Amino acid sequence: MEEKQFDFEKEMKRLDEIVANISSEKLPLDECLDLYKEGQEIIKKLEKALKDAEEKVEKVIENK
Repeated sequence: MEEKQFDFEKEMKRLDEIVANISSEKLPLDECLDLYKEGQEIIKKLEKALKDAEEKVEKVIENK
């Protein structure tokens, strides 16, 4: 099975969409909760990607 490549910018855009949808106050509570849960999952992925990138930068700096 092929693993999907993580697209940081795409995930950030989706997170922005989720925030806008929740902020609009036009959605039912259950939909807002589902979006909130999706947003939390995206945040975890983004934090991991940033941490991985930071570790790579630190390794490059250490090897100079």
